[in-house]
Amino acid sequence: MPGRPARPYTARMTTPAPGQPSAAHPGPGEPAPVSSEVLAVVTHPDAPLVLTLDGHLPRVILPHGVHDGQGVAAAFTERLGLPLELLRRLEHRALPDRDGVRQRHAVWNLHAPHPGAGAWTAPGDLHAAEQPWAQAALAPAPPARPRWQRPGGLAELTAWLDEELHAQDRPRTGEPQVLRHTQISFLARVPTRTGPLYLKAVPDFFALEVPVTCRLSRRVPGAAAGVLAANRVLGTLLLQDAGDPLPTGATGWNTRTPAAPWSVQDSAALMRHLARVQRDSLPHLPDLRALGVPDHGPAHLRSRLHRLHDETLWRSGQPGGLSAEDAERLRAALPLVEGALVRLERSPVPPALGHGDLHDGNVLTRGGAFTVIDWSDASVTHPFLDVNPAYLVPADHADAAGEAYLAEWTDLAPPGDLRALLRDAVLAGEAYRALGYLDGILPGVEDPSEWVGALQFHLRALARHGGPVT
Repeated sequence: MPGRPARPYTARMTTPAPGQPSAAHPGPGEPAPVSSEVLAVVTHPDAPLVLTLDGHLPRVILPHGVHDGQGVAAAFTERLGLPLELLRRLEHRALPDRDGVRQRHAVWNLHAPHPGAGAWTAPGDLHAAEQPWAQAALAPAPPARPRWQRPGGLAELTAWLDEELHAQDRPRTGEPQVLRHTQISFLARVPTRTGPLYLKAVPDFFALEVPVTCRLSRRVPGAAAGVLAANRVLGTLLLQDAGDPLPTGATGWNTRTPAAPWSVQDSAALMRHLARVQRDSLPHLPDLRALGVPDHGPAHLRSRLHRLHDETLWRSGQPGGLSAEDAERLRAALPLVEGALVRLERSPVPPALGHGDLHDGNVLTRGGAFTVIDWSDASVTHPFLDVNPAYLVPADHADAAGEAYLAEWTDLAPPGDLRALLRDAVLAGEAYRALGYLDGILPGVEDPSEWVGALQFHLRALARHGGPVT
């Protein structure tokens, strides 16, 4: 029987930028700090073995969240004295808070390109609780696993990055910093001599994001970050820095206190920008369709709405599933969605480029300007389906923001008619987003369970439109 686990290694805390709150001392209005205990399943390059310390999987304590892989490879490289590749997250869960600090537990699979010195152990010789993680890490990779979650994949992406940077005389000045390492995307900040750039990679089922982003960055102002290089086969984009996520707090993507207060005028400016991006996309729809952008307009959504009637998706009575009351409300709401889609289909507002996942984390801002990012769910659809103010601006700005948005469309219909259409779109937009997960992400990823919660979120949002339970 293996001995007690080795004492967790506490990684050095990164020094915050001047004026920025630290992980241990958050600024006013910021969420409680996070402490993450991370276990590493480090796989051998040539044999079905994993690296152990004192008979257990190595572990570190990091003073931040690690759900998307931030800082994990660097911490274990320092801990073990061995260069490592980050592969995939095997487990992540919240633990009870302790002394005002949010506690997280995570298990990440890393790969050693060279064995080096160390104790390499067969999964069956590990402590029983650690064996399933090792077995999962050593199992053959299914076709759905993206490039960056396979041994050598990150090296391939980095080689492409460096070749493009060399060709443009923008040499790197440090290692890429992982910001997101998930089943559906890889994103890293790249320090270069000319300033930070961003390397993004997407899986095959999101490959359309590459040409769509390239087209928008050239032709529709504020619709995409500047593209310096792209490779559709690899699914890679080298992007210019376009600012920071919106500081609106609408969905919690950006928890930092903004340098200046976010005003209702800022929310109105954002919504006007989104309307202009949509209207500016209209002349480019033939080209975008030629790239493969699908039609997900109201008629298409009506044809797919039966999927949301499948009560097995509701997971009623299961952990994380809909309650009996929510299920009853959802049954009442779905016919309302049908009617809303019919009215949107008949409206005078023309189809435009749709984003499919428009929220405050997918719009960047700098100096009062805005840039939309992450076009993996791009489609041609009714523009109002994308712009639920609840996902974009503070709740007390929603009415003014909606009015600012609709003001960009008053040449097509009276204001009262536009308001009614936006109300329909807020309802039907939840079905639009839910079907985006159901038809897009869930069939494409190796582990759909990671995204079931997002589907449930939008089903619950739909249920809220179903009225009280009688």
